This record gives sequence, C-alpha cells and structure tokens, in this order.
Amino acid sequence: MTEGPADQSPAPRDRRLRTAASYYAAYLLLGLVLTSVGPGMDALQEQTGSTKAAVGLLVVVISLGYMSGSVVGGRLYGRLEGHRVVAASLLAMALLTVTIPWLGALWLLIAIFYLVGVALGIMDVGGNTLLVWLYGGDVAPYMNALHLCFGIGAFIGPLVMNGFAAATGNAINTYWLYAALMVPVALWLARLPSPPRPAAAAEAAGSLRRALRGHALLVILISAFFFMHMGAELAFGAYITSYADDLFYSESLARVVNSMFWGGLVVGRIIAVPLALRLRAGAMLQIDLLGAGAAIALIALLPGSTAALWVGTIVLGMSIASMIPSSINYAGERMPITSQVTAVFLIGGSLGSTVLPLIVAQLYGDGAAARPEMMVYVTAVAVAAAVMLFAAMAAGTRRRKSDPVAVP
Repeated sequence: MTEGPADQSPAPRDRRLRTAASYYAAYLLLGLVLTSVGPGMDALQEQTGSTKAAVGLLVVVISLGYMSGSVVGGRLYGRLEGHRVVAASLLAMALLTVTIPWLGALWLLIAIFYLVGVALGIMDVGGNTLLVWLYGGDVAPYMNALHLCFGIGAFIGPLVMNGFAAATGNAINTYWLYAALMVPVALWLARLPSPPRPAAAAEAAGSLRRALRGHALLVILISAFFFMHMGAELAFGAYITSYADDLFYSESLARVVNSMFWGGLVVGRIIAVPLALRLRAGAMLQIDLLGAGAAIALIALLPGSTAALWVGTIVLGMSIASMIPSSINYAGERMPITSQVTAVFLIGGSLGSTVLPLIVAQLYGDGAAARPEMMVYVTAVAVAAAVMLFAAMAAGTRRRKSDPVAVP
C-alpha cells in the first residue's frame, strides 16, 4: 500500500516560519554559488590562462563534489542535528570561496570547487529533507518556495558578477561577497532547533533498504529523472553564456541572457507556489515537461534567431523551475522521505550535472572549431529522456494502485 507523507513538526507556526526562512536564505546562497561557474567562465579562463574546455571541468568537479556531499549528507542527517550540519557546511564553504579570486592555478581551483560542491551537496540534502520534516503533508508550497530562493540566487548571480566586473575589473571578486554572506546565515541556523524526524522517517533512517521497501522502482525512476532534468539545467545554465556570446559577440550581454534563464526559473517558481496548492505533483511535472520540450525545440529549430534564443531561454527556465520540488513532492505522496532517500535522488541529479556538462564541454570545442549548437542538442536529448522517464513513473504508479495484492 502506498504510504503517505510524513507528519508535520509540532513546533509553533511562527517558529516553523523562522526555520523555513533560514533554509530560504541558505538556498539563495546555494543558487549564487552553484551557478557561478558559467557566467564567470571567461574570467576564470583568463585568471588561470586555460582553455574554455579546461575551465569547463570546474562545472564537472563541482557536480562531483555535490554528489559526494549528497552521499555524506544522507548519513549525517540521520545521525546529527540537521541545523548544525547545514551551518558547518556554510562556514566551510565561506572559507573555501574566499580563496577563489587569489588562485591562478587551475588544479587549485579544481580542488576548491570540488570541496565547495561537497558542502553544497550536504546543504541541498539538508534543505529538502528538513523542510519535509518541518511541514509534512503541507510541504508542497514551502518546497516550491525553497527552490524559488535557489532560482533568485541563480538569477541575480550573473548581474552581480557584471557589477563586480565593472567596479573592480574582475568578476571573480564576487566570491568575496558570497563568502561574507554565508557567515551570518550559518550563525542564524546554528541558533535554531532542528525539526524532529517524523515517525516514518525515524523508523527507516537506520536502513536505506527498509526505506526503499516496496518503492525501489519508483526511487530508481525518480533518480534517473533527476539525472536528466538537473543535468539539462546545469548544462544549459553553464554554457548559455558562451552560446549567447558566440551569437551576440558581447560577454556582458551574454551574461544577461544567462541571467534571463535563471530569471525564468524564478518566475516559474513564483508561479509554482500557488499552483502547488491546487495541482498534484504529477500534473505540475506534466506542465513542466511540455514547456521545456517546446522551449528547447524553439532554440534548436531556429538557431540563427536571437528572438527564439531569448524566448526559448526564458521559457526553458520557467519550465524547469519546479521539477526538483515537484519530483520530491511526487515521491512524498507515495513513500516516506528520509535523508537517505533524498540523497539518492540528488545523487542521480548530481550525476547528470556531472555527465551532461562534461559531454557539452567535449562537444562544444574552442575558437574556430567551436560547435555551440551541441549544447542545445544535449539539452534536447535530456528533456526527451525526462519525458519518457516520467511516463514510466506514471505507468508504474497506475499499475501499483490497480494491483489488488498491493492493498491489504
């Protein structure tokens, strides 16, 4: 029988809102940092004296670190107080990011970005899991608001980099601001009590096998779905600046196009908050996939049109906006959500965020041999695969509901 979502935390409403606000602040910073390599790629290339393909490895290593952090986080939140884990991750990330503008060797940046990715992965598992524990079955609009804050960070990041580039001559100095903002958020979180584990999550926390009992296929399909849509989001977000620069021959304008992608994501997540109160997660995902398919098809079919690029970029951002929270809500409607289950989903996403940008980096090329259209093709294939995976998820759920053996 399908199990429902976890019970809500017994904490008073105002304390839950303060706790949720601390997660939102952390996720805004997560959005600023996780998406910073794309708009800063040219500056990082100049700082290290490397090629674009070599600097593109930073997208890959931050995703590898994120995956490692997701694995570690899945275990930490089952054993330690969640807020202390998130606060420690933020402080560690502040110490790491403050060094980035001073590092001229690519191998040092690779090491730092990997460790930053570890901290981001631990934070992401924590934010998604702790919010479910905080609000239980009422989590849907709060989950969309959480990922809205990530989108806001990703949206303003390229614009902030443009400002730092104009003011200091180096966009990478933006990392000093990010590091400074992390410290007060970490101290805020450390002072708040962590939400208690719900009964279903506490019972399953000791064993991932118990948490997956009866839900293994769903977890595999949702993890693969995360692979495709998170991989597509990061591959497109990381290389849309370079793609637009090749089209417009203006780095500052290309950063604005990048910002419009994340701006579309912000708008999509604002719309998703009230929609999540009216629509089930499956319906939300259908709308998302339809919009993403139409947007990437527009860019692919009209490669020489700047209007198609602007419209397709914004619509793609809007469409991808609620896929992560809706995927987690979709799973939460059908099984108990533990930190380890959340980690499995995010490991799938971080694998996609590693593999797809790496494929784009190898196919994109440099200089006269550059093939920017390959970024569009890789994104299109990922969106098409996500559609097929969602169809398999929906079919599997229908079969389970109609199976008389599944009902006690």
